[in-house]
Amino acid sequence: MAERDYLAEHAAYLKKDLGKSNISQNLFQRFKELITDGKLPAGYMLPNENVVSELLGVGRSTLREAYTALAVFGFIRRSKAGTYINEIDNIVNIAPFSITVENSDLSDLLEFRYMLEGETASYAAKRATPEDISQLEYYYEKMKEHRHDVNQFVDYDAMFHMQVANATHNKLLISTMMASKDSFENGIRLAMRESLVQNPRVIDVTIELHGKIIECIKNGDFQNAYSAMREHISYVNLTVKYG
Repeated sequence: MAERDYLAEHAAYLKKDLGKSNISQNLFQRFKELITDGKLPAGYMLPNENVVSELLGVGRSTLREAYTALAVFGFIRRSKAGTYINEIDNIVNIAPFSITVENSDLSDLLEFRYMLEGETASYAAKRATPEDISQLEYYYEKMKEHRHDVNQFVDYDAMFHMQVANATHNKLLISTMMASKDSFENGIRLAMRESLVQNPRVIDVTIELHGKIIECIKNGDFQNAYSAMREHISYVNLTVKYG
C-alpha cells in the first residue's frame, strides 16, 4: 500500500495567492496551520526540496527560509535523512498557558518577558553552538535588511528571540517562548507602528540593542548577555508605554 502523500493533498492551499512579497512568511504560516491542525501529521517526511519547490511553484531559497522558521519554532526537524513533521505534544501541553498569554495585556506580557528573557540570553551565552550563533546572525541581518518594513522587521525580530531560546537547549524555556511568541509579536507590531510615528529611531535603537545581545552570546559573556537583553526589553516596554 502506497504511503499517503499529505503534502500533495494540501498543495493547492499552500500555494494559493502567496503574493509577490513575504512569500516565505506566508508559506510558514500555512505550513504551521496544517501541522497544528494535524493535516500534516507527526512523523510525516516531506519530499525533497526540489520536489516541494516545484509542487508549490516557489524557489528553493524561499522554501528553505520557510523551513528554517518552522524548525526554529519546533514544527519540523531537519536532518540528513530528511525533513520530518515534529510531534506537537509540547505545543498541546502548553495550551492552557497559551490561552492565559493571549488574554494578557501587553504590559503584563512585557513584564513577563523582562523576567524570562534576561535569563534566557544568559543561558544562551553559556550554551550556544556555532550553528546557533550563525542563525542568530542571519535573523539579525534580516532585521537590518527589512528595517523599513515593520511587519517583516517584527517577524525576524520574533525569530531572533526564539533562536536565543533555542540556543539555551532548555526545552522548558523554548516551550515557554513558543507559547508567548504570537501574542507578543502581534502586540509589538501594533506598538511599533504607533511609536514610529512619534520616534523614527525606534527601529535603529532596537537593531543596536540586538547587536549587543549577539556580541555577548558570541563571546560567552553570560552576565552582559543578561543585562543587554533586559536593556532591550526595558526599551520596548518604555516604547509601548510612552511612544
